Amino acid sequence: MRFLAALLLLANVGLFVWIYTQPVQQPPEYRPVQLPSGIAPLMLLAERQGQDPSEASPAVELSPVELASDQIDAASTAAPIVEQAESDAVAEVSARPTERICQTMGPLMKNADVTDIAKRLEVQGFEARQRSGKVREPTGYWVYLPAMPAADARRIVSELDSKGMTDYFIGKQNYISLGIFRRKDQAKVRLEQVTALGYEPVLDRRYRTRTVHWLDIEEAGQPLLASSIWQQIQAQHTDITVQRVSCE
Repeated sequence: MRFLAALLLLANVGLFVWIYTQPVQQPPEYRPVQLPSGIAPLMLLAERQGQDPSEASPAVELSPVELASDQIDAASTAAPIVEQAESDAVAEVSARPTERICQTMGPLMKNADVTDIAKRLEVQGFEARQRSGKVREPTGYWVYLPAMPAADARRIVSELDSKGMTDYFIGKQNYISLGIFRRKDQAKVRLEQVTALGYEPVLDRRYRTRTVHWLDIEEAGQPLLASSIWQQIQAQHTDITVQRVSCE
């Protein structure tokens, strides 16, 4: 056992002596890489701050010709994109369908007014087409006794005569008209008079059918309501209006 310990001790001493007697290796010599002319070496920020301003590398300046050439190259690269975008926008607007706007003007009662207004519109660039139709317009109020047998009608008019009410008329189916009035308050007075005599009269609105005319106009670039011709027409015909309608 002692022999083994002595052997290990001698081995460690021999290894120490061998390592100690080895020559010291020097680090490899640093040789800077030669840069091409015109290129400044790379410097750290700390090295640049401690450098003498007089030793700083000169900045590389571009000549006016080189600078203008770079600007032209950049503009020529961006121009096709801008021009293409503008071309696409114009094409999109051109492809949109133009909205049709149609108006109808009326009602007009006289054919002479229709002809005159249509000619004036045509001079201002509006194309107008005439359209006619029937309308019912109120003409007043009617007080009457509804249709009845002829014998009852004769009896009632005899009673009205005896009571001094002679303003009546017997019509078809033996209804008895007791008066036509322009205003409703006048008609109500007659209604109350006949009711006081013991009858059951009716108050109704009276109409008549008339032929009226309209002018259908499709706007061609200029709005009708903003035109001077419409202001002139409206000043002469205050009872007509303009309404938007379908162009179909």
